[in-house]
Order: sequence, then structure tokens, then C-alpha cells
Amino acid sequence: MTTSSVSPVTTELAGSETGITLVIHAGAGSRGKHSTPERIAQVELDLQRALDAGYQLLESGAPAHEAVVAAIHVMEDAPEFNAGRGAALTSDGIAQMDACLMTGDGEVGAVTGVSTVKNPIDAARAVKEQTKHVLFADPTDAEIADWGVATESNEYFITEQRRQSLAEAQSGGDEWEKHGTIGAVARDAEGNIAAGTSTGGITNQMHGRVGDSPLPGCGTFANQSTVAVSCTGIGEAFIKVVAAHQVSDRVRFSSENVEDAATATLDEVAAHHGDGGMIVLPAVGRGVVAYNSEMMNFGYRSAQGGKVQG
Repeated sequence: MTTSSVSPVTTELAGSETGITLVIHAGAGSRGKHSTPERIAQVELDLQRALDAGYQLLESGAPAHEAVVAAIHVMEDAPEFNAGRGAALTSDGIAQMDACLMTGDGEVGAVTGVSTVKNPIDAARAVKEQTKHVLFADPTDAEIADWGVATESNEYFITEQRRQSLAEAQSGGDEWEKHGTIGAVARDAEGNIAAGTSTGGITNQMHGRVGDSPLPGCGTFANQSTVAVSCTGIGEAFIKVVAAHQVSDRVRFSSENVEDAATATLDEVAAHHGDGGMIVLPAVGRGVVAYNSEMMNFGYRSAQGGKVQG
């Protein structure tokens, strides 16, 4: 297999060795023809708002998963990103969303194929905290209501830009379009870690397609003895290499540092013609942002400071 179209892996260490840390991403891929200085500025503003929302909770002593959910809420509500409002559209023109939330103790909840949940990460959290199951596919309106999760009509999630992207994909050869799956990993004051991911999938995907984001171990994973991971990119490739769990295994069994583990895993993704990125945060040590695509939207914050890159 050739990987010539995939960029070499770029890495950047994020956060502090110990103490509260929050790392977020909002997708990886190519800039695309719709990218403008104004859009990049808005992306960076929304990344900063997400960091602020999550980090303030960590500063107040909240657990890691609360910070993850708060940061993802902001990004799900921002139409620039491919999650919640502004989600990519399927081949039949609807928003079909996935999300997963996992804590370092191994507890996890996920949903796939939701079309009316205002913040899909809330539904994932509800599965984790209110049911004995791990993953719900297209939960019923009654189940969603019973969980106390807010809903909107599917039209709420659809933006004119996503309609345009769908039209272009259907008339121009159905190429992969990467634009903004979101995620967060956090470490709280107690040293506990958590990961969450939320996405609208890929423009023009077949109805019912499931990517890596809601699959524990593929696009999202957390293990208190190793790392918390959230991935973004071509989900099929991340599923094939069980990317998030592979990072954890490399840290656990090969004693690789997080930077080397992320790099090696993304090389495996590239071997399956996939590109994208991931954020990784250990219970002890600095986190890493890694990607093998043209760009990645990300941000991080700890006591040592922070950064946003759109």
C-alpha cells in the first residue's frame, strides 16, 4: 500500500507534567477551499471558549469528565465544527451524529446515529451513567426523553455550508471531506483522566455508517494506568488499527512515551490510507497533539499556559 499522500506525523507536547490539564481538538485534514482568515479566526475563538469552559471546571475541582463534556458542549454548539450544529450531512441530507465519553476507570457510554440530540455528548454520558449498556444505536425519542437529554429537530443541525459541501461531494466524485470532528481529554486535580469525542461523520456517508468516534478503543479511549485518547480523521482507518487502544497498549506494554506511541499509531493509520490526528493525555506526564494531515485544529491549557491553533 502506498502512503505517499499522507503527511509525516507532526507532534506537539501539551500541558504540564502533573496537575490539571485540558487538551481539545476540532478536526484534522486539509484546509479546503472554503477556508478563509475569518473562518480560521472564528475556529480559534471557539477553541478558546471551549478551553475556558472546561478548564474553569478543573480549576474548581470538578472531575475530568465534567471538563471534557463542558468543552465539547461549546464545540458542538459552534457551527464551524463537524459535531452537533454544523454536522456533516449523509447522502440523504440529514445530520447523523455519534459521540462517546470514557473515564479512566473504564466506564464508557456512546451513541451512534442520533439525529435529534442537541448535544450528542450528553446522550453518551447518559448511556454511561444511567444504563447498564455501553453503546446505543439510534436511541428512541422515549429513551432520550427518559435520560433527560435536550433535543432539537434535525433541521437545527443543518447549515447552508454543509448543504453546499454535500452538493459538491455528490457532484464531484465523493471524495473524503475532513472538517472538524471534535474531542477533549482532561486530567483533574485528583489525577484522574477522561476522554470524549463527538462527530457528524463524513459528508455524503451512507445512511447508517458508523465511524471510529463512538467505538471505545477506536476513536475514544481512557485507561487510568495509561492514557486518555480522542481521535479525528478517516474513521475507517482508525477502526482498522484500533487506534486509541493501540496508543494505550504501546504505552502499557512497550513502555513508549506518548509522543512515540501516537506517532507509531498514526503510521499504522497511514498504512490503511488514512490521515487525521489525535490528542493523548497520560495520568502523569505531558500530553501530545499528533497528526499526519495538512493541519489540525487544537488547543490546550494547564498551569504552564496554553495555546490554540486553528
